[in-house]
Amino acid sequence: MSEVVAHYEQLLAQYYTWMLGADFDALVAEQRDLLKSCGISKSGVALDLGCGSGLHSVALAQLGYNSVLAVDVSPTLLAELATRAVQFPGIRPIHADLCAGLRPIVEPQSITTAVCMGDTLSHLPDLPAVQRLLADSFEALIPGGVLILSFRDLTKPVTGLDRFIQVRADDSRIMTCFLEDEGDYLRVHDLIHSRTPDSSWQLNKSSYRKLRIPPTWLTTQLRDTGFTVASSVPGPRGMLVVTAFRR
Repeated sequence: MSEVVAHYEQLLAQYYTWMLGADFDALVAEQRDLLKSCGISKSGVALDLGCGSGLHSVALAQLGYNSVLAVDVSPTLLAELATRAVQFPGIRPIHADLCAGLRPIVEPQSITTAVCMGDTLSHLPDLPAVQRLLADSFEALIPGGVLILSFRDLTKPVTGLDRFIQVRADDSRIMTCFLEDEGDYLRVHDLIHSRTPDSSWQLNKSSYRKLRIPPTWLTTQLRDTGFTVASSVPGPRGMLVVTAFRR
């Protein structure tokens, strides 16, 4: 089990949707508007790479895709997606590791729209793995198909007290993360205090590495793979959103 998978299954997956800080339906609406602004076709087969609890899968289904392949390595998050997607029978949860390639999941030139959002790219083990996923996505897309990526620019150094971030807090739970520089990676320590039935606090903690991906490097790799990069703009929640079309 990789460090990322272990971190999610042992800690983060059960809090994942909560930590995003809003009602699930509101989060879906936010991402649906974002996808619409990227000029997607709203028909055909969509592929959600690193689908998590299903924000983008549900958004794609709401936009009109009759078939959405929702891929993630976390059984916990896929189970949550299955409960949230009951009214969208076209969403198909798939348990798979993106590092193993997409050919076992999709046929070449069968996908109209592919999305890889949130922290998925930074969860990959290294930059060559990012290159392979871009190549796999290119192969899966039909000519003219669109790939939408979002990720945080983690290349900027974080020092001092800026390394401590309160993610979310409510009456029953407090989540904080602490960041450490590890060269090409940023180590994220997640600390979650949960209130127990006797009103004391229980600390759960774990850490994992996120890959630092330079934005200019990513757009260069997209072009080298054969994509036309249509836009690279700031998006919600501190993300950079890149839209690229297969030539």
